[in-house]
Amino acid sequence: MTLLRKRRSILLAAAAPLLFTACSDPAPPPAPPPPAVEVKAVAMEPVATQFEFVARTRASEDTEIRARITGNIVERNFAEGQVVQEGDLLYRIDPRPYRAALNVANAELSQARAAVDVAQRNLKRGEELAPNGYISDAEMDKLRGDYDGALASREAAEAAVERASIDLDFTDIRAPFTGTAGRSQLSKGDLVNPTAGALVTLVQLDPMLTDFDIDEQALAENMKLNQSRIAQGLDPLVYTPRLKLVTGDEYAQAGEIDYASNRINPSTGTVTVTAKFPNPDGMLIPGQFVRVVLRRGEAEMRLMIPQPSVLEDMQGRYVYTVADDDTVVRKNVVLGSRQGINWVVESGLEEGDRVIVNGVQKVRPGIKVVPSTVAAVPHRENAPQ
Repeated sequence: MTLLRKRRSILLAAAAPLLFTACSDPAPPPAPPPPAVEVKAVAMEPVATQFEFVARTRASEDTEIRARITGNIVERNFAEGQVVQEGDLLYRIDPRPYRAALNVANAELSQARAAVDVAQRNLKRGEELAPNGYISDAEMDKLRGDYDGALASREAAEAAVERASIDLDFTDIRAPFTGTAGRSQLSKGDLVNPTAGALVTLVQLDPMLTDFDIDEQALAENMKLNQSRIAQGLDPLVYTPRLKLVTGDEYAQAGEIDYASNRINPSTGTVTVTAKFPNPDGMLIPGQFVRVVLRRGEAEMRLMIPQPSVLEDMQGRYVYTVADDDTVVRKNVVLGSRQGINWVVESGLEEGDRVIVNGVQKVRPGIKVVPSTVAAVPHRENAPQ
């Protein structure tokens, strides 16, 4: 018994360090809780089909006002930057030389008319004397020639009066349309002539025009769609132009298509289109960078997802969705046009799918999450464009 007791003591002593080591190992850490994410259900929303084009504004009228006669400026009747009305007097060139020239022309016209009367009377007397042989044929020819020459001189004098009258009218330089005057290049007392360049530039800001280019493929597709609608007895599609300003705000006034080129530019494959926008408050100025949005009037119900839910990698655009068991699922998507902070979904999602809009950086496919529904979705600047 003593020997057995000794062996047991030796075994216990040897096992003691092992038991101590086993008891001192730390317990494994608990699993982290599922991350919380915010989701939004994919829904059908009304969407008006639209296309955006980069453009710049230009004045509907842009005219250089020039002198049409030579003379000294005696009046300038506008302030630079002022809105002037059609017919307003802008400049006056010294009219005295042109008034004198008109007086001379009128006097010469009176002389020409008197000469016609004399030549006409002489011809009449000759015609009365010729049958009796009292005047030769040569003298008769001279009388006819004198009369014809007097008529021609009268016509020339009348033209000279008209020309002098026009020149006198040109001493008053008036606004050809209502617009905004630019910087005046000349002042009172300066000598001007038709080759001296522009006196001032006048631009009409209401309405404002924008030029943009539509590629021929989009144009052909729209024409094909319209032909199909007409064949079905439907009205052709009508697009309403709107403007997006550089700030991202939409201009309040809707426009209308003013012009479309009758040919495709072979070097760019595009057609130039001009849209016209009311500008009663002068919010638009020439040369302004804008985006023209062609929006079709009738809306269609389309699947929409918020912009912050869209991610992109080498495989393309995708979203993370939350399945019924709260598991994260990656779904690749094909997107259509952008509507504010939302995207139109062409394929990859179904109505009711829950897409993660906040917390995408915390998830990966296959993990569990704690979803909560969000009503308003904030804009995310670095989302795919």
